[in-house]
Amino acid sequence: MQIDSRLKEKVYVHTNKTSYFPDDIIWFKAYVGDSINYPSTRTKILEVRLFDENGDQMFARTISITDGTGLGQFELNDAIAPGTYYLQARTNYMRNFGEEYQYLQEITILGEKSFNISKEESLKYDIQLFPESGNLVEDIENTLGIKALLNGKSIDFQGSIINGEGETITTFQSEHEGLGRFSFVYKKGETYRARIKVKDTVLEQAVPAASEKGVVLSIDNSDEEFLQVNLKVNEATFYNQIYSNYTLLYHQDRQLFQLYSVARLDSVTSLIKTRKNVFLDGVHTLTLFADDRPIAQRKFYIETGRKKALIFLEKSKIDADSVSYRLLSRGRKKNLNADLSISILHKKSKAVHLKNTIKSAFLLRPHVRGYIENPAYYFNIENEKRKEHLDLLLLTQGWTGYTLDEIIKEINPIEKYAFKTGFELKGKISEETKRKKLVLIPDDLRIIDKAKLQDKSTFVFQDLSVFKGDTVRVAYQNWLGKISKPLKIEYDTASSRNRYRLSIAANKNYKADHSGKTAQNGVTDWTNDTPFGNVDGTIDLDEVIVTERKRSEQYVRRRKTIEKYEPLVSDIGKYYDLPISQVLNNSSSYLMDFFVQQGYHLRTKDNVNYYLQGLGGVGFLFINGRPVRSTELLSVQLQMKDIENIMVNNLGYKNGTGISFFQVFTSDTFGENKNTLFNKFVIKNGFDRAKKYYTPMYASERSRPIDFMEVDWKPNLITNNKGEASFKIARKDSENGLLFKIQGFSSEGHLISKTILTD
Repeated sequence: MQIDSRLKEKVYVHTNKTSYFPDDIIWFKAYVGDSINYPSTRTKILEVRLFDENGDQMFARTISITDGTGLGQFELNDAIAPGTYYLQARTNYMRNFGEEYQYLQEITILGEKSFNISKEESLKYDIQLFPESGNLVEDIENTLGIKALLNGKSIDFQGSIINGEGETITTFQSEHEGLGRFSFVYKKGETYRARIKVKDTVLEQAVPAASEKGVVLSIDNSDEEFLQVNLKVNEATFYNQIYSNYTLLYHQDRQLFQLYSVARLDSVTSLIKTRKNVFLDGVHTLTLFADDRPIAQRKFYIETGRKKALIFLEKSKIDADSVSYRLLSRGRKKNLNADLSISILHKKSKAVHLKNTIKSAFLLRPHVRGYIENPAYYFNIENEKRKEHLDLLLLTQGWTGYTLDEIIKEINPIEKYAFKTGFELKGKISEETKRKKLVLIPDDLRIIDKAKLQDKSTFVFQDLSVFKGDTVRVAYQNWLGKISKPLKIEYDTASSRNRYRLSIAANKNYKADHSGKTAQNGVTDWTNDTPFGNVDGTIDLDEVIVTERKRSEQYVRRRKTIEKYEPLVSDIGKYYDLPISQVLNNSSSYLMDFFVQQGYHLRTKDNVNYYLQGLGGVGFLFINGRPVRSTELLSVQLQMKDIENIMVNNLGYKNGTGISFFQVFTSDTFGENKNTLFNKFVIKNGFDRAKKYYTPMYASERSRPIDFMEVDWKPNLITNNKGEASFKIARKDSENGLLFKIQGFSSEGHLISKTILTD
């Protein structure tokens, strides 16, 4: 059971805010840990996606993970409507534990829709009862958890248990987030109903029938030193014991912590105490077996304090235009080598409502099914009843399996999905050759990988660390190391082209499904495994086709344009189409003829370096996302008939000169010319390159509420051997107080989540 016990991965994504303007940038840092919260060293690829409230994918980013962390961003644009969105992240290996096993976070896009009163909808009540150990037994006290939802959200309630004669046996009420509990003796031959009052509505639900014989398992987690487990049986079970052996199994994922065996129950009540220091921090499961059959189960949470992390922040220097801060991270006995990210906001900021922290994402979410309304609540030490309420949440979790085989499968699933450590580039040499060795060469002309020809024609480069927009060459290499160019080469990436959706059920029980079948809530996903050849110099790696919901034709056209070119140009949402005249399209005109028509001409000062000069300023040219250097501009011989689209981003004026970026995209049928244009191949879908954070341009606009604007984002703070890290922020931003949201982990598995306010 404990073989490869560290392999279950966990993910947390720290965003700089949780509320954004439509033209904002969602900056984020991803953390990937193993089962004991150390930075994962196995996975190199993390898929991060943004879905709208209908479950349609809007953006996808493939993040490079190094030493358990990676950076990225979603650049929003005018095709993003205000509303609620969902950020999803997971590694390929996480799929072994079910499609529901993922990181999910709500994101708000501000705008008119965000402040509208939601439309009227029918009231859907959902009342669920959970016997503490999974079953009820006659003539002994049983404890049940209760969960109440209204249209998928928690709701306060009052309740009572009524017997068959209409008598009230006990009363109860919600304690936290629509959760409550009650206990009563289930008398033999009796039936009971739970009567629940939600606002002005009274609902009734049958209490599950009790068994004549059986064992009730209950947990008392209130003691700081011991976990106390009570086993209770009624007299009918005690005097007629049919099982020869009882076993208590304490486990977390693939790790076994304690195993107790009892040959025979010697009383109707048994107490078993276990020291908490034998467990790890986080949620564990206790399963009671009778012989080899699981008969009761309960989850519990342990907080040992062994990996407690302390964070201190102080001003170290004040200059004329900046303030320097020193951060110190310390464990129980030594300073921590920590990898951190800090979101810095105004003191009274409304832009961040962290419902997820790295602690909730690593210690709680991987072990709990269904939707948790505010996971971060249970790890905020300012909430005095957080542990009591967390135990209440775990009481309502039910079983992970009803047979030994089901439990084993839950703990140790068959591994269908491997760790992804890079991308594949496949191809075929379509010429006679005696050479067998190929090399892959990027722009810096160093060899990054080697491969041998298979069957005299096909090749595969594996585990490539390549980024979108990178250009590479494939070449022969002989035994002396001499490089030569293949004359005829084709590329093939036999990947799935998925229409990917996030299923958002009415009860907020999120479940991502891409099985190609109809999900239980009626949402269908489509998968079409189609290998496709590529002879146009573009490499498609793990491409995902985004689904669209019905909107206006103009919106859909804009959305499709952004999605088509975003793999080549990450900020394509800032560009707008330039119309191409029919005359140019139908003639043998060249790209430079188009620029002349736009008022731009080639200019040079040294007959080597050229630039585009227009009436309003200077233009910079990109072809399929690749910048055309000044030394290449004169040699560009691209005909208009081979161009699919031209887009422009006018950046305005800098030092009195206008600046415009032109993106030129060639047609799908354009092949030979693209190869000879640069004699390289443009990677369309590898890792998304992380950009360096910059302060949004709207920061000086008074029309935007300052409460929704960030001050700074420090995604890459690494503490030294003394546990220290330093950073600066602009002095003008710190005058009215700051809010620091700090997340991260140490090299030894300390989880760091800290909020600091300064004046």
